Amino acid sequence: MGAGAKAAWSWVTHSPRLAINEIVIRTGPRVPEQEVRMLSDLVVGDNILGFRLSECVEAIEIHPWVKRASVMRELPDRVVIEVKEREPVAMIAIGSVYYVDRDGEIFKKVLLGEDMDCPVLTGITLQEVVEDKEAVDSLVNLGLEIIGLAASSRILPAEEISEVHLDRAYGATLVRTSDAMRIRFGEGGFEEKWTLLERTLVELSEEAKKVYELDLNYEGRVTLRLREGYRVAAAKEESSLPGGL
Repeated sequence: MGAGAKAAWSWVTHSPRLAINEIVIRTGPRVPEQEVRMLSDLVVGDNILGFRLSECVEAIEIHPWVKRASVMRELPDRVVIEVKEREPVAMIAIGSVYYVDRDGEIFKKVLLGEDMDCPVLTGITLQEVVEDKEAVDSLVNLGLEIIGLAASSRILPAEEISEVHLDRAYGATLVRTSDAMRIRFGEGGFEEKWTLLERTLVELSEEAKKVYELDLNYEGRVTLRLREGYRVAAAKEESSLPGGL
């Protein structure tokens, strides 16, 4: 009986009557259909039961831009492959520059000519990534939380962030693209600090160009350092800025 079952299964998995007639690939712009097809190692004419779904999925997920893949048989002759691409929300400079997705995973080296329109996380070394991944993940998540707040902000949108510097002792410091203003967030309470930051930037208005650094780490108060040669106008000095600037 065992030999008969084995022979029957061999016939089923090699029979031309169960050949794949159509391979449907649903993917995005970063993972071309032909690359998915090549990685899957499936071709029209293969037996639809002659391959392992798990092995096919694993092969496709080798692609650096693939976050998740699924492969489904639709009997009698159709295979459907769906690819979910990674979405980079930041880059990280650790010797070379790599993409980081919204889950904090460092997944691909940035190559010349590729999209680099993301804030850059700095302050972490490659040695730290190798030796203390848990601490690095914690720091990266600080940076991504700030970038996430900027993504829904009209006052300081994500495209206005050039860098988020991460430090074990001092936490996160944002650098604004337009004027290189430094904004110190520290290690927590980012939602409240972000609200305070937005109110402060609105209140400062054109005076913001005189500010070198804003520090949000004084229990609801904002302290600032002016750029060399500048002072805040008297009207601003006499006003009560958010949180008591």
